[in-house]
Amino acid sequence: MALSMKLHSLKALAILVVVNAPLHAQSSFPDHCPNGSPLPFANIELKHPIDSTCGLDGLSTASANSRLQNAVKNNFCAASATGQPETFTPQMLIDLQANTHVSSGFGHEPSDRKPLQDLGEGKLIRMKAFLVEAHHADLGSGESVNCKGKTEVSNDVHIAFGAKANTQECDSVTAEITPHYRPASWNEIGHYEKWSSSLRKYVPGPALAARLTAHPYRVTGQLFFDASHHVCPCGTVHCSPVRASLWEIHPVYNIEVCKAGSPCDENNDADWLAFDVWWKSLTPLAKPKGPHSHTPHEPGATVHTHRPTPPSP
Repeated sequence: MALSMKLHSLKALAILVVVNAPLHAQSSFPDHCPNGSPLPFANIELKHPIDSTCGLDGLSTASANSRLQNAVKNNFCAASATGQPETFTPQMLIDLQANTHVSSGFGHEPSDRKPLQDLGEGKLIRMKAFLVEAHHADLGSGESVNCKGKTEVSNDVHIAFGAKANTQECDSVTAEITPHYRPASWNEIGHYEKWSSSLRKYVPGPALAARLTAHPYRVTGQLFFDASHHVCPCGTVHCSPVRASLWEIHPVYNIEVCKAGSPCDENNDADWLAFDVWWKSLTPLAKPKGPHSHTPHEPGATVHTHRPTPPSP
């Protein structure tokens, strides 16, 4: 009887372990949602090495709270009851920040994201805005969500958006294009900056900057609160990245540009053209050389200090 009871207890324990095992423990990244539907941009997705080596939870050695946040960051399956994204503006993300009282900062990511869900985290939203700045983030250091990959193909494209074309970056809000299955055209947004041999730093390339900042965008994706940071609006010092809200669109599901001559109504699909279609209609520009030199977006990461040799004249 004692042996029978012992075996029964072990069986019950095994069931308990399975039931409570992490749902995203796989080392590869799925190319579909749990219901079987494809990724939102499946028609233009590209497979990258990180898709086979870094799962939804990101770095396996990161803290439990960080891995929980990583799984939210990697959610490509947000949906709405109506089937349509909820319309947001940059100011709505800034206002939402003012009404958020959840602690944040590197190492202080919450263990319970229910208060953030109550504020809207996980919603499918879309936003009309102008591109202020963009780059491939965390080159040379990496983020836990991307398993600390150090190269361009393994890191997010960070985009600062503003309500107006002349918005300062410190008044901007953020959208992040993750590296997973990232389309080639979307990746080019991260090349907004290029190496300047005269200034010896990375600055926006005039030709690409002119293309990317000449019109409004409509960006669709998940509403997400990046709890690994402190908000860094205009007037603050010693913080990075500069932005007016920790609420962002992450990950990006779709990017569209306003059609020339249209009213750019964010609620009228006829006014918008898929970024991929628009990009492929343009004459290609020369790509920049070398890594970017931004402060890592994940606090505590090592800044990449390697400076490339300036291009030959």
